[in-house]
Amino acid sequence: MSKPLISIGELIDQSWEVFRARSTELLTISGWLLSTAILFAIALSFYPSASRLQLGGSLTSLEIMGVVIFAITSFVIAPLLSFWIYTSITKATGNHLARKTVNAKQAMKEGRLVFIPAALTSVMVILMALLAVVIGFAPAIILATIGSLANVSALIVFANILLILGIFVAVFLTIKWVVFYFLAPYITILDGVTAKVALATSRQLIQGRFWAVLIRILVPKLVFIIFGVFAMSIVAYLVGIIISASSGINFDIQLRVTTMTQTIVPIVIAVLINPLILISDVLLLKSLKQ
Repeated sequence: MSKPLISIGELIDQSWEVFRARSTELLTISGWLLSTAILFAIALSFYPSASRLQLGGSLTSLEIMGVVIFAITSFVIAPLLSFWIYTSITKATGNHLARKTVNAKQAMKEGRLVFIPAALTSVMVILMALLAVVIGFAPAIILATIGSLANVSALIVFANILLILGIFVAVFLTIKWVVFYFLAPYITILDGVTAKVALATSRQLIQGRFWAVLIRILVPKLVFIIFGVFAMSIVAYLVGIIISASSGINFDIQLRVTTMTQTIVPIVIAVLINPLILISDVLLLKSLKQ
């Protein structure tokens, strides 16, 4: 007989217990995200100032370097590193729950080995969400195109009606399929199965328990994110007071420090709450399997 699904309170409590038990290993893995904060700090140090951008003109070599470092970090390094951290923390959490040895270096090695399979599964989940959008809007677009080419106003009017209905269909299917396949990447990482098997398994586990799973996906994350936003607000407020008190500092420097704070502080907070968010998902998956 299957066990009752883990409650929201148990998810939050057990996530914290796992985090506390393995905080050293998990923060060692999650802490790699700080390397992007360092790169952002370097980039923003050389980034063109606000007054410099207003004046226009050609950028200096250092300013160009700042723009390039910021762009590469934002669009290449941060996404790839974040996904590697995601696979590694998931592996570490899975090992802990399986009562295996948890080692940060080993977890990151295992996370690297499942990086591509997990990425393929994640892409499949994204494609399913895009398919939901296409299903919702394609009929209206096709009908409107035919009506426009044939110059039939009735078809265009009907296409507009279909478009309104398509919005609801797209939203409904997107939410439904994202929830159904949400755990697929975790299944690929922990069980070493292909994207096709992971998608089918995720849907099978969640089928018939959609709302219960949706609530358990959202609520723990909201709790952890609210905690992170609260901590971030305090830090930003304190930094703002310090900057305001430093009346002698040049405006461009004040703006640069503020931008650094707004960019780097969220990364620091993410280092702390990311493990909690991922642990709650792994615990939910474990409960569904039981």
